[in-house]
Amino acid sequence: MLDIVEKDLFGVHMPNVTHMMLDGTVEATRRQSIITRFSADPTIECLSQTTHVGRLGPDLTGADTVMFLEHEWNPTKDLQSMDLAHRLGQKRTVNVYRLITHRTLEEKIMSIQKIKTHIANAVVNRENVNSQSMNTDDLLHFFKVYSAEAL
Repeated sequence: MLDIVEKDLFGVHMPNVTHMMLDGTVEATRRQSIITRFSADPTIECLSQTTHVGRLGPDLTGADTVMFLEHEWNPTKDLQSMDLAHRLGQKRTVNVYRLITHRTLEEKIMSIQKIKTHIANAVVNRENVNSQSMNTDDLLHFFKVYSAEAL
């Protein structure tokens, strides 16, 4: 997906936007230097990166906008990616956008993320935060309650 963004968006429609790309093709030893340069150089307007490569990385306080073009099945991975721009040292408002094409896999992934988030919030809440254990029936109850409501 980032290859398409690189070629079509920046190459054709926005050739004057200075940008960098960080995905699985970038050697792990070079990733930190790309992020450091992006955060320090205000002339670089955009850093395109995959959630998978970037979510466990360092702070991205040089960013003020996060745009998701692809979404993870696990909602916490997307949240980790958002959090990189919201870390200590961020002095600007951070805007987050999710681009989702209607009737595609992305839309299904977002529905599943919503269900998973409801289940996680139900499992870990103020009432049961101190619970030491949960049996199978307790866990299955959450799936019955939230899967029917979300669909």
